[in-house]
Amino acid sequence: MNVYLEKIDPQRNCCRFYLLRIEADLFAGHQLIAQWGRIGSQGRSTIKGSGSMEACRDLQTRIARLRQRRGYALP
Repeated sequence: MNVYLEKIDPQRNCCRFYLLRIEADLFAGHQLIAQWGRIGSQGRSTIKGSGSMEACRDLQTRIARLRQRRGYALP
């Protein structure tokens, strides 16, 4: 399950994205990967957490809510 958020503010020259995706890892679990940057670029990425699918979904929801409070929205 992917969550893609954008923050676009032409007056501040701000065109950013934030992508949260859950992938299977090598140890029969799951991991939450966050990728962010300027729209049109590859951006940066990091692993935010790993464990069960439910734990990754909970973390994904919490991070998405935090980003939405900071001005990101669904496209």
